[in-house]
Amino acid sequence: MKLPTLETGISTRKRAWPCGNVQRGFTLWELLIVVAIIAITISMVQLSVGLSDETRDLKKVGKSLGKLFHLLSQEAVFESRNFAVSVEDQGFIVLEFNEGEWVRSEQSLFSKIKMTESQHSELIIEDKIIDISTKTQPQPHILILSSGEMTPFEWRISDRLVQSGIVLQGNVLGGVMMVGPEPLQ
Repeated sequence: MKLPTLETGISTRKRAWPCGNVQRGFTLWELLIVVAIIAITISMVQLSVGLSDETRDLKKVGKSLGKLFHLLSQEAVFESRNFAVSVEDQGFIVLEFNEGEWVRSEQSLFSKIKMTESQHSELIIEDKIIDISTKTQPQPHILILSSGEMTPFEWRISDRLVQSGIVLQGNVLGGVMMVGPEPLQ
């Protein structure tokens, strides 16, 4: 018996499976394999994008400093204490007003934020660049008062290694906003 064929020589009869059903579509295993390949590809792309972000250290420092100012502001208001941040070229020191003078804060939480050797600071208060060169006694630059007020400032942190920089802008109400990272000019 001869099967009916098309002009191309291919049989028009559908192939039947042992259970009598006609195969139409993909099996569950084929679908699972395709989904697994797509998932692995997407995770590899996300991983490679995350590792190639050269400015992630700069972003991390900026976000951590923003959180630090928020924490200091809350602690100043809730505990009726006055704090200050003394900005240095490669970092900062948190000071506390105690018995009529500014002394280094003993809380280790405030010293956890570290800047890298390639990152440098510039502080601008009231449109004046502040001399932040290292001195024997830390100077209170940014005041965070128990009334909830803060010295308005612009703290520029640049990273010479990746040729980028961020700007932290603080307002009188204690809010801090980060701009950047942007390429250095």
